[in-house]
Amino acid sequence: MKALRLSLRDQGSTVRTTLVILVSLGLVSFFADMAYQGSVSIRGSYLSSIGAPLIVAGVLNIGWLVNYSSRFLSGLISDYFRKPVLFWMLVFLGYFFNAVAILLLAYARSWEIIVLLIVFERFGKGLRTPMRDVIISEISEGIGKGLGFGIHGVLDQAGSVLGPLIASLILASRSQSYPDAFLMLAIPGFIAVMLVAVAWFMYPKPRAVTGGKHGTGFKGLTREYYVYILGLAVFSLGYVSWDIIGYYSRNLGFQPDYIALLYTIAMLVDGLLSIPLGALYDRVGLRTVILVPLAATSVGFLLPILPGVYGSLLLAVVWGLATSLFETTSKAAVADLVSVEKRSIAYGFYGLVNGILLFIGGLVQSMLLGVSLSILILYITVVELASLIILLKAGR
Repeated sequence: MKALRLSLRDQGSTVRTTLVILVSLGLVSFFADMAYQGSVSIRGSYLSSIGAPLIVAGVLNIGWLVNYSSRFLSGLISDYFRKPVLFWMLVFLGYFFNAVAILLLAYARSWEIIVLLIVFERFGKGLRTPMRDVIISEISEGIGKGLGFGIHGVLDQAGSVLGPLIASLILASRSQSYPDAFLMLAIPGFIAVMLVAVAWFMYPKPRAVTGGKHGTGFKGLTREYYVYILGLAVFSLGYVSWDIIGYYSRNLGFQPDYIALLYTIAMLVDGLLSIPLGALYDRVGLRTVILVPLAATSVGFLLPILPGVYGSLLLAVVWGLATSLFETTSKAAVADLVSVEKRSIAYGFYGLVNGILLFIGGLVQSMLLGVSLSILILYITVVELASLIILLKAGR
């Protein structure tokens, strides 16, 4: 009986430690996403206001390409050198680049400079994200990976809600002043940089990089992993970024503060659904991933009703659902498909493939939108159907 009590006490202590580390990482992401998502909510309308051509909204997806390519780079570096200090330095630099880029957006006056700063910020995002996901996957094994990513997602999305809300309020109160909005959003970005040190202190030696030997690269990644990556990558071709939605909304006549408010609603939905969707993944498993392309298809079908107020609100809700499904289930799936020591390279390669196709998809979508909304919707439907078929076959 005494042994049972000790065992339960140890389990309780482990759960508490897990939750504390998850919350610490969540607070880092809370402030970082407050800065980043706040800037995302107004980038598209800002480009429209300075007279940038529509194709630039699609070109912004080069940020995704750089983001996910640098994830692959950081995953390779971490897997090969397997040094905890280097691991955490990648995390620190990633958040630092984020804060600096958003600060400098306040002084950007041309779309070319804006694109360069977005690329710089996304490079930082790519450096840190695989490392962060590795940590979350490790510490949440006792409570369920889906739930672990869900808990982190709630805090992450809380910042994603507040950031666009702050941007919307600043634009509304400061005569639509974009520089003022970017300056204010840079503050939480630098707070996140300081909080990284706390998380580093609490979890200094991730198991994925404490083996002492050089990594083996792609050896050990399973066929099932590659098939799922293919299905999720095809999904990325049809995923409509908020930059395109924001640009299109501004051209329809919506005010910048309202577009930022719509993004706030989308992020609120994303955050509220993180834990339920994570728990659903832990219960159902990899089959949950098939919901991702279905949600993305729904976004395409709702684009024609965007000009109406109710239509714009519904689109924001469904886009938030699609984003939450993608972020929560895909990350948990990668962790389940590979061993602990292969997660750095697995997340990195997954990011590289997704980034390339998000970039290509964004360019194609912006060009199709310039021709015909109906053609864009058809494209999204066909691409997401292909993604669904691949994921269904992978789940058999």
